[in-house]
Order: sequence, then structure tokens, then C-alpha cells
Amino acid sequence: MTSYQVVWKGPVQRSSGLGIASRAYVQALRRQGVDVVLGSSELPASRKGKGGKRRILIFHHVPTKINFAEERKRFDRIILNTVWETSRFPKRWVPYMNKFDAVCVPSHQNRKALRDSGVKRPIFIVPHGVDTARFKPDNRKMPLREAKGRFVFVSVFGFQHRKNPEALLRAYWEEFSAADPVLLLIKTNGYAAYENQTWIRAAIQRYKAKLGIRKATAPVIVLAGKLSPDRLKGIYTRGKAFVLPTRGEGVGLPFLESLASGTPVIATGWGGQMDFLTGKNSFLVSYRLQSPTVSMKNGHSISRQFRHLFAEQGQLWAEPNLGALKKQMRTAYKHPQLCREKGRQGRLDMRKHSWSRAGIALKKAVEQVMRSAN
Repeated sequence: MTSYQVVWKGPVQRSSGLGIASRAYVQALRRQGVDVVLGSSELPASRKGKGGKRRILIFHHVPTKINFAEERKRFDRIILNTVWETSRFPKRWVPYMNKFDAVCVPSHQNRKALRDSGVKRPIFIVPHGVDTARFKPDNRKMPLREAKGRFVFVSVFGFQHRKNPEALLRAYWEEFSAADPVLLLIKTNGYAAYENQTWIRAAIQRYKAKLGIRKATAPVIVLAGKLSPDRLKGIYTRGKAFVLPTRGEGVGLPFLESLASGTPVIATGWGGQMDFLTGKNSFLVSYRLQSPTVSMKNGHSISRQFRHLFAEQGQLWAEPNLGALKKQMRTAYKHPQLCREKGRQGRLDMRKHSWSRAGIALKKAVEQVMRSAN
């Protein structure tokens, strides 16, 4: 066990991607022999832990939520672990970030965004990982009667504008007809009680009508709400290809999970996912960088925008090319053997992206910060 103690303050109880990452980081550090305890406001006002150990805080929350005056009494060093999805972090975060001893982010895109935002503190890349023993090609496919004889595209995302459900649906409806033996399976969730499966399906149907699409189209199945872990694993193996034309990701956990499951990815070629997506394991979609307000104001947005986070002046994200998205979906459909080859490569690639790898990187970052001068 280490001669120092890490206190982790993060959303370890949440079921979101942030919660999954928070729990995985804690477990990964413990596997590296780090003494980790979950944070509590009941800690004594001392920088020394049990046995005289130096105490380090890793803060895995929005940086504006920290009380530095109190935390500096309890911790020898304070590290921010964070993630972001556009070209710049929110301006109001930056003064807080520059008060931490270091900042950890999971991707090269995030490191650049920090520097471009004016963060001067030491920055460490601590990647996310994926459990390849849990997500694997031989997982039982989720039972789906409608999938019989069809090429199944799958997509997993929160129902928000950044994930770009508009482009996903439009490309699918316009590229494939009812005569094509394809199916799009969407696993999604809303962010309020009323944003349930009925509400999401209605939003999708209104969008289809707004686009003027009246012809019979290939089927879309929408699953919203919680699924058991086994059913979620089975969604990835049910698909012949995973598709998400996201506008911005700090990492993109579903991409990692899909590749670990042996299912290739169709994705925007910009964002944190580009640390592990390649032309050998994915079908990459071309894009242009633009202000998030452009798509927010174009009248086609069908999901939550989170404008208070993503619509600041100077922020950019990727707008994937609709034609390129259609082409890549068509290519995947026409070449199932290519999908299998990319899926096999993705599985091999993900064996190098374990959470233990993340734990090693985070432990090194902690110990380097501890060696630094006050």
C-alpha cells in the first residue's frame, strides 16, 4: 500500500458515463496498490491521513463546486480530474482550474482545449479504459425479433443535441428505404422524468414529418430508460456496425465498448475518440468545426441543447458531413466482411485500453504532482 492516501470525490454512485468512469478510476488506482478512500466532508482538518500519510484529493466534479479554503486545510495536493466535449472549456471554469495543483483529462483533444482555454497548471492525460472481459464479441446478442435477416446499425447515447440524433436519423431515413434489409436500434435516455420513451419517440416522429419524409422507411427501434447490464452488452453484439455522428466527445465510452465487443464504429473524425479510433477499426466521417449555436438555431434540434455549457463565444465542435455519413453507412451495409475485419481489429486495439492502464497513468500523475514544489 502506498505511503500516501488518495481521497476521491466524484460521482461514484451515478449510472452515467461520468459515474462509470469515476468508479473505474478508483478501482484502477486500488489495483495499483494506492490507498484510496471515497471523499467525505467529515475528514479532519489536517493534511495527514491515518498513520501520518500525506493526503491527496482527486476532485472529479465540476471545478466550480470546490471550496478551496476548506480543502487546502485537509489536503497536501489537490488534483482536478475532468472531461470536456468542445474546443474550449467554459470560461467560468478556468479561474478555478488554475487553482488546482494539476488537471487530469482523458484525451489529447481535452489537453489542447485546456491550453486554448487559458489553463496554466500541469496537465496529465489519464485515458479512460474499457473492460474487455465484460464487453466481448461472444456476448449473447440482445433478443430482437425484428432484426432477423437485417443489417443492424446500433447507437447508444444520451438524447441531447451534442450527440447529433438529427444527423443519425436523417442519414438513415434518406439513405435507406423500406426495401433495404436494415434496421437502426437506438438505446438512449432523457434527462428529466418527462423525457421518457414515449416523449423521445414522439420527438423523432415530429422531426421526420418536419423533414417531409413520407415514404416508407427502414425501421427504427428506440429503447429509452434503464437496461440491465446483460441487455446493454447484447446491444453492441446485436449490431453489425455502431453509428454515432457525435458533435463532440471527451472520450466516448460507447465507442470503446462497441470496439471491445468486436463491432466497428461509424463516427465523426474529431474529438477525444480520435485517441483510439482509426481507419482500421472504424468508418470515419468528415466534418467541419463550427460554433454550436449554428446547429442549435437551425430549427432541426430535437433534443436537449445544454446551451449554458456549449454555446459560449469561442467554443467549437464538429458538424459531420451528412453526405459522408450516408456514404459510410452504405459502405458498412454493402461490405459486411469489411465490418467484421474492422471489428476484429477494434477488439485487438481495445485490449491495450484497459482501466489498469488508466490506473497506472493516474498513479504516475499523482506521484509527479506530489514531488512538485508548493
